[in-house]
Amino acid sequence: MNAIRPGLVDTELVGFVTAGGPVLDDYLACMPISRVGTVEDIAAAARFLVGPESTWVTGQLINVDGGHQLTRGPDYRSLVEPIYGADALRGLIS
Repeated sequence: MNAIRPGLVDTELVGFVTAGGPVLDDYLACMPISRVGTVEDIAAAARFLVGPESTWVTGQLINVDGGHQLTRGPDYRSLVEPIYGADALRGLIS
């Protein structure tokens, strides 16, 4: 069995990130290929896995994420802090 692990892909589900702002900027700063992925990027990996080129590939998790797995994750503070507050981000809940 093989699997695809997508990175940040421009879809309706994550449109609040891909539309722009500090979280997107941080994602792009952490990616060697500094762009948001597309559905077509993921589809190309799926086509490879179901096609004859992958007949000897098994047990693999293929990262299709612009190299994002090579660095740290994004900083979500600008999205989370207004909702929960700075203390919650530090693990201090009153």
